[in-house]
Amino acid sequence: MKNKFLYICLALCFCFLIVTVNAQKVQNNKAAVNTKAVGVKKVSFNPGRRNPFLSKEEVIKIDQMRKAEQRRLVEEEAERERQAKAERERILKQKILEDEIRRYPARAIMYKIRVDGILGKEAIVNGEVVGIGSKVLGAKVVSITDDSVWFTYKGQRFQRKLPLL
Repeated sequence: MKNKFLYICLALCFCFLIVTVNAQKVQNNKAAVNTKAVGVKKVSFNPGRRNPFLSKEEVIKIDQMRKAEQRRLVEEEAERERQAKAERERILKQKILEDEIRRYPARAIMYKIRVDGILGKEAIVNGEVVGIGSKVLGAKVVSITDDSVWFTYKGQRFQRKLPLL
């Protein structure tokens, strides 16, 4: 008996809630129709940019400061983009160099070897006198000509010439 009474009360409350929500929707629709029909416009207060407690000179100074700050921020962003671009280019060059060294390992030491002089069948390389078959920085001297020295490094052959005076 008590359960039936409880269910009936809950059903009535639910019905009352539905009727109230629908009544509110109808009222809101009527209000919207009335404002359109009468031509009533909603007006919102949009205050001007100028603060009434600031003088005209102060407002101008604040605007100048705001514009200077915006310019500074734009310049900082441009500088960050330039640095990021330079970093990307540096990384790309590094990757290209690494790929080239993988394909051509002699490139890693080629520019570290300097031929200072040639004395017949011997040469002065990086301040040391070397002959055919000697090693310099891991590169083997293969032949010595009148103006250059030929080396091999990891199966690749390269030439270093005497600098012109």
